[in-house]
Amino acid sequence: MVLVDVIFLDIDGVLLPFGSAKKSSQEENFKCDDCIFPNSTMDALTKLLQKVGNISLTMKGINDQQQTIKGNPVLVLSSTWRARQEFIADILGSFKGYVAFVQQQEPEVEQIWKPHLDAFFGIVDPCYHATRHDEIFSWVRDNATRKHCHKNSSNNKRKRRTPQELECTSTVVAFQVRSWIALDDEDLVNVEEDRVEVKAIPHVVKTESSVGLTLHDVDLGVKLLEDQMNAFYQLT
Repeated sequence: MVLVDVIFLDIDGVLLPFGSAKKSSQEENFKCDDCIFPNSTMDALTKLLQKVGNISLTMKGINDQQQTIKGNPVLVLSSTWRARQEFIADILGSFKGYVAFVQQQEPEVEQIWKPHLDAFFGIVDPCYHATRHDEIFSWVRDNATRKHCHKNSSNNKRKRRTPQELECTSTVVAFQVRSWIALDDEDLVNVEEDRVEVKAIPHVVKTESSVGLTLHDVDLGVKLLEDQMNAFYQLT
């Protein structure tokens, strides 16, 4: 059983701040011709993936031997961009363009991004339309423990598939959600008028729509995930 630390990823207002269209005065804030998202938010997401992967917890294992637990970040697309496969392809293409450019100066970036470039670990059901809070919590309930397909390259040559297709021809791995956060510019706590979802507080990283993901958001996200991991292993 593989334990995963899920990062739900919104696009608009998180990776793509409102008012940051590429062909604007901020064009210098893009690293490459294929990059949809500005440097600032991509650098922040890279730092988040790196820091979560570097989380290290120590606990007693068999025969009281010290056991080190490491973070294992995975990306699940929660944005409305999930509804169109060509939009998903654009996101992944932008990720690859960013990595190809940055790794010239920062070789470690390729290793950080390697597990996330070919496909998202998961996609919130594109056929389920509700509040973002309900969409994400539905995915968590449905996927708390299940099997995940690692698709090989032959799948990428198939004709276009719908986003919800999960068939694969390679490795199938059982996974369990150990911790999760949602990066979103929507309020996932104060969901609707007279509806406050306190249970979301330990999972929410709310970004400023006009700014997108920042290093401050990253620090909060890492803390939330680490707190959940500690609780998972009953270390706190």
